[in-house]
Amino acid sequence: MNGSPKIPIKNIYYMLCYAWNVLEQSNNIILGSEKFDNIYNLFARIYISGASSLIKRGFNRYYIQEDEAILTLKGKINISDSIKAQTSHNGSMICQFDEFSKDIKLNQIIKTTINILIKSPHLDVDLRNKLLKIRLHFLDIQNIKLSKSLFSSLRYNRNNYHYRMLINVSELIYQGLITNEDDNEFSFSDFVRDNQMAKLYEKFVLNFYRAHLDYTIYNIHSPKLKWNLDEEVSDEDLSLLPEMRTDIVIENKVNNTQLIIDTKYYAQTLVSSNWSDIEKIRTAHLFQILAYVNNSDYIGHIKGMLLYPTTEKEINANFTLGGRRIGVKTLNLDAEWNDITNRLMSIIV
Repeated sequence: MNGSPKIPIKNIYYMLCYAWNVLEQSNNIILGSEKFDNIYNLFARIYISGASSLIKRGFNRYYIQEDEAILTLKGKINISDSIKAQTSHNGSMICQFDEFSKDIKLNQIIKTTINILIKSPHLDVDLRNKLLKIRLHFLDIQNIKLSKSLFSSLRYNRNNYHYRMLINVSELIYQGLITNEDDNEFSFSDFVRDNQMAKLYEKFVLNFYRAHLDYTIYNIHSPKLKWNLDEEVSDEDLSLLPEMRTDIVIENKVNNTQLIIDTKYYAQTLVSSNWSDIEKIRTAHLFQILAYVNNSDYIGHIKGMLLYPTTEKEINANFTLGGRRIGVKTLNLDAEWNDITNRLMSIIV
């Protein structure tokens, strides 16, 4: 979303809470009313507030097995390793024991992320200084190499669930902001340019409806649609067709209606062509939503919608094309959060 409008930082934060299903934590971090300027400053503010709260609450600790040469014996003495290492020369023995430590994965990920944010060339100086002060509380905690397998190995329970927001920020930074890591040198990418905001926007809208619509009436999902082919084709030929993976599908089980929403994160909702100054919907977007509604096998009334973000003029257009109702709507992300909530609820009626 090049040339993207300024979005209040609090609204971006709420979007993250919906996208990650951590709504109960949404009021625990105070971000103020500053406008969103760059994603590094946003994540730094979340981290400063979240890590400060974590420090006051106290780090989670687990028992970790240690093998160490110590002067005061404890746990299980490893005689063979002690002989090999000749530890008796300095009066110590290698012992195996459990240490109740805060040097665990969750805290290691947070420390590593703080170090990454500190290195960002786009970070405001005052935010960097605050992160440096917070890092002093992590002196006894090691860094860890971030990886997809590391994040997927994490498990949350009622004792560590308060870590989830910060860990999700860490994973998003790993996935979307760091394009290269070589000998602790990071190459920082453009979060917006690399479509991370588009993914966030889509996930936010999907989980918003999951959170606010009555599941006994509505079925909210994002299915992959099949092409409505006139004849059978080989798997090889079928693989040439693009996938129709929907963003949001809302099915009303009472009224027997299906609404297919395709979210589009663009700075401009409408664009003009080379031969006309009149602004129009992007052709590819319209054809895409038409393909979705025309190939849906839902038994009932099917509608489609293109949903764009905006911070300016709202659009509420509706068209009937080939017997299908297609809407073009905008969501003002610069509005008060209650207005955003009301807008999202109103456009699905």
